[in-house]
Amino acid sequence: MAHELETRYDTPKERLVGAFEVQGLSFTEPGFRGCAFISASADAPPGGVVEQTAQDYRTWLHELFFDLAQQAGAKDAKSLAHQLVLLYDGAGISAWLDRDPTAETAARTVAATLVDAAIPD
Repeated sequence: MAHELETRYDTPKERLVGAFEVQGLSFTEPGFRGCAFISASADAPPGGVVEQTAQDYRTWLHELFFDLAQQAGAKDAKSLAHQLVLLYDGAGISAWLDRDPTAETAARTVAATLVDAAIPD
């Protein structure tokens, strides 16, 4: 994700929205079954390596959006990051359960609205 964002987008603000486009690349892959961390966590016993790995992923995801929001100049980077993580999770689940890769487009549109509202030009 970090490499794709750096390669495809010039600014932190563009990367905040671009994360949804990068996420969407997996939505059209044959056999796409949503987020592997969510799926693995659903059946894993508490306290094990799966739970820790999933938590590490969640920390990374929150930090990704928070760091980009701060770099882009968001007035409330924590709140924006939280909103974008929720949207990111929802897009992945929707693309999987609804078998609808256009979830990426919808999520990206909402993300752009959130980012534009939170980050003055």
